[in-house]
Amino acid sequence: MKKTLITLLLLSASISKAEPWLDTRDVWLRADIEVLANEGIIKTPITTWPLPWAPIIKDLEAASRADLDDNILPVFLRVKRKARLETDSETYKRLSLKAGNQSKLLRHFGDDRREKAEVSSRLTGVSKNFAWNIEATKAFDPLDGEEERLDHSYVATIWGNWIISAGSQERWYGPGWDSSLILSNNARPVPAISLQRNYSDPFETPWLSWIGPWSLNAFAGQLESDRFIPHAKLLGMSVTFKPFESLEIGLRRTAQWGGEGRPESLSSLVDLVIGRTNCDEIDDGCGDRLNSNEAGNQLAGIDFDWRLPTKSYIGSVYGQLIGEDEAGYAPSRKFYQLGYSANFYISDFAVTGYLEYGDTENEYGPNVTYEHSIYQTGYRTELKSIGSTYDNDTQSLALGFLATHKNGDRYKLRFAKVDLNSDGTGTHIINEAAISFNQIELKYQHPTRYGLLGIELDVKDKLIDSYGYQQDKYNIGISWTMEL
Repeated sequence: MKKTLITLLLLSASISKAEPWLDTRDVWLRADIEVLANEGIIKTPITTWPLPWAPIIKDLEAASRADLDDNILPVFLRVKRKARLETDSETYKRLSLKAGNQSKLLRHFGDDRREKAEVSSRLTGVSKNFAWNIEATKAFDPLDGEEERLDHSYVATIWGNWIISAGSQERWYGPGWDSSLILSNNARPVPAISLQRNYSDPFETPWLSWIGPWSLNAFAGQLESDRFIPHAKLLGMSVTFKPFESLEIGLRRTAQWGGEGRPESLSSLVDLVIGRTNCDEIDDGCGDRLNSNEAGNQLAGIDFDWRLPTKSYIGSVYGQLIGEDEAGYAPSRKFYQLGYSANFYISDFAVTGYLEYGDTENEYGPNVTYEHSIYQTGYRTELKSIGSTYDNDTQSLALGFLATHKNGDRYKLRFAKVDLNSDGTGTHIINEAAISFNQIELKYQHPTRYGLLGIELDVKDKLIDSYGYQQDKYNIGISWTMEL
């Protein structure tokens, strides 16, 4: 897959450049977009990332600046300015330097640095029908041993109202800020081919127009070779829609399928698609599952983001329910997330706050979430959980605040209390034993004429891993991103 990606990136240099994406690395931009969505300015679904710029721009252009109050106008102008920059028909280059005293073990929406130190350069181009991002990173002392990376690189084209892309992009399924239970930015991105609806216009037929604006995202990627089933495929699909301006619903599904020694026939893929993956539903039964024709390992679920229907805005509630198995064509063996978020203003600051609780201990019992008897590496890649940043059997409570000043300064403050691997048994990617810890995280970014400067501090009251990844209870980092 890596050779295919490099070939596509080289070929892209000889073609024009499609509207690019908003990726998972800017949490303050996401906060601004949610402000505009809560005000009814942005109408497209916004809980599936990467998020295309095209429908965002369409909604911004349809809004009237005269109708915006003094608090909303700076947010509106920030997003519009960013959209103009990102969709400029010229190519642009960026250099990014990031360093810290140790790697980032837990990652949340908006986190960029992974390793102790990283140097990244990128060349991005965009035009009416094509786009690319060629991003090369040199990682120092990486946890997975891979020092040269093409993470975040892609080439994309528009076909009708669809975006077709090949690359290695971080994906995020769901409304959570602290993590997503099914697909987050915790693990390194999996090289994949993807298909995504560009504009989210409603159906014209009255039979389906009631679902409102809708989007679809699907991808097929390949996992690494160093796992129990080498080169297993990672498949994903998401459908999101807004039947009301105040409510967004997401239907999510991912699966591990195929790989060395596993069936990759069309009939096996069909069994996977229709959910016929339980061992008691196939001819081989449940006896020797490793040598059976069981189609794959699936997760599926539903999430929502609901702006509370009060006369005066008081915030939104959101949630996600994911099942590790299927019973009666519905998710079973479930785990969940629930949160509350609100936007408010203090002097010249636009602030987004959230309170989020997640529980990855399966209702069926411990050591079930993200595990599988065939795909024994589990729902993980390159030593990281593909779903929740905390992996399985963990209860987490996070309180976060994101603030942007009119002058461009950006702040993040986050508190968390986590019971990690609470049952203290089984496979866990961070700690083999149960451990409870408290965490405080601070971030600050300041735009200058020389680029965007950033500093972050993450402090825990305990060393939380049992594999020797971390040596200090604190993680302090700096970053500098500049245009070339």
